[in-house]
Amino acid sequence: MYKVVCNGYTLHDDTLSGLSIHAATVELELGKTGSLMFTIYADHPHYNAVEVMSSRITVYRKGAIIFSGRAFRIEYGFHNEKRVSCEGDLAFLLDTIVPPTAFYGSFIEYFESIVNIHNAQVDASKRFAVGNFTAGDFYPYEVVSSDYVRTWDELNNRIVTQSGGYLQARYKDGVRYLDVLSYDADISNVSNQPIRFGTNMIDIKRDVDGSEVFSAIIP
Repeated sequence: MYKVVCNGYTLHDDTLSGLSIHAATVELELGKTGSLMFTIYADHPHYNAVEVMSSRITVYRKGAIIFSGRAFRIEYGFHNEKRVSCEGDLAFLLDTIVPPTAFYGSFIEYFESIVNIHNAQVDASKRFAVGNFTAGDFYPYEVVSSDYVRTWDELNNRIVTQSGGYLQARYKDGVRYLDVLSYDADISNVSNQPIRFGTNMIDIKRDVDGSEVFSAIIP
């Protein structure tokens, strides 16, 4: 059973009539923000609750959160229906920056300091509590930087890449935690089911993106 909630308003509930969204798809990937897309029609009682950037949207499956994030793009169709694109809560780390830094300590301590820097720049709805760190700590760890870097990039370049783990937003008792988890230590369920196109793999796509290619950069 699925349930989708936006800012406290129920957009979709399998057990209730009149509360439905359409063409909903959730895409989840380890260490990525994840995405949710759906269409909501103008006759929906909470149609106006869905707004760009201000809407917090959560997807539940059997009572457990499988996706939480924000609407970042809305396309309007011929009948004024909204095609909504959402990004997961890890995208909040794109909203803040890590200033020039001089740090000396342990790996975990640097992770904690970055989380605190992020939290100081955003309101409560975008903050993370320091969660589990199972990707391996080491000491000493030294960082000297003279650049302003997005928090997402700093975490991935300094912490995730060097530790060999991945970022995860986790929710417990109403608190959003930021974890750095080890692939080896934290993935315990491995399926032996083979993947066969046309049998249990219904779609595949290949994307070549040139949006980050620059021919010249002029400071």
